[in-house]
Amino acid sequence: MFKHELKYLLMIFCIPLFAQEKINQTDEQGRRHGEWRVNFEGTNQLKFEGTFQHGKETGKFKFYKKGFQEHPTAIIEFQDANTAEATYYSQDGKPISQGRIKNKQREGTWVYFHNKTEDTMMVENYSGGELNGLQITYFPDGIKAEKTEYKNGKKHGESFIYGKNGQELQHLNYKNGELHGPVSYYNAAGEKLIEGEYREDRKTGNWRYFKDGNLDEEKEH
Repeated sequence: MFKHELKYLLMIFCIPLFAQEKINQTDEQGRRHGEWRVNFEGTNQLKFEGTFQHGKETGKFKFYKKGFQEHPTAIIEFQDANTAEATYYSQDGKPISQGRIKNKQREGTWVYFHNKTEDTMMVENYSGGELNGLQITYFPDGIKAEKTEYKNGKKHGESFIYGKNGQELQHLNYKNGELHGPVSYYNAAGEKLIEGEYREDRKTGNWRYFKDGNLDEEKEH
């Protein structure tokens, strides 16, 4: 009877020892390998946890902010050595943004959320860490607030600004981050206020100003 009890007690005490041996280990070349749990220096507060494969992150990693342990500030799911899906969170656990990271840069579609909600605030598209393609911004009720084209991190192409009622307020054109091309401005009722043209961020040509839907003034630039 005593032998059986001793064997059982040894098994209980050995289990945590074996578990500890599997955490924060390195391979023969000194690279992190297996499950890791790292605390903030000088504290018992978790900084991050995840699994390494011979020095490379693999699978899901959770990162925490010092002093806030209830929710992770980021969860990053590594797909391979260079690519991961990331979601960043507020201190109360609500998502802030999510998207793909490739070679430590944003890639593809990224989504941002309104404060303390899961409602989409903005959708962006990245290539090699730079904005490329459409950037769309939404009001909290889901109505579109802005739609702008980007190329190599700069506004390039058409840009539309909308009011909370969905009415188009501005129609602009950009080239390499500068206003370039025809522009139009409207009031909340949809009546045109101004139309003209920019060239390299400067007004050019004939500008027309409207009042109550009728042409009121013209200026040459």
